[in-house]
Amino acid sequence: MFTSMLMFCEVTNPRQLWDAHWESLSDDIEAMTHCECVDPIVTLFEDALKDRALYEIDQVLMHNGHHLEDFQTIPKSNYIPSLHGGNQLVEEELVYDWHSLTADADNAEDRLNDDQRNAYETILNVMTNKEGKLFFVYGSGGTGKTFV
Repeated sequence: MFTSMLMFCEVTNPRQLWDAHWESLSDDIEAMTHCECVDPIVTLFEDALKDRALYEIDQVLMHNGHHLEDFQTIPKSNYIPSLHGGNQLVEEELVYDWHSLTADADNAEDRLNDDQRNAYETILNVMTNKEGKLFFVYGSGGTGKTFV
């Protein structure tokens, strides 16, 4: 609605409109951020909410051939989207339940056989030391490659 008003209603003072209504325009920003972040209890401060809201407004404007810069009095966004280009599928895959995964890993680690434990510890050591090696885990079906 805000972008439609900017583009089609010849708003005389866009900054005044923004200042009066930025909170209602930012309602979904915190929820969006919770979905995108690994930490679902992240809290955004007022400046961050405004910045992200302005970014989202600019995205809608750009899809319609306009930019925030077209409206001189409205502040510009300094928001930098995620490293994954805002790809929602990638973002969803990167939202992990770290507590659950840690518990699963601890439980699985106790059930490794000797060969699996050797592979697991070797890979874990290389990752911990940031050695950057490539591993190929092979074996017959049912030997626990996926489990490792």
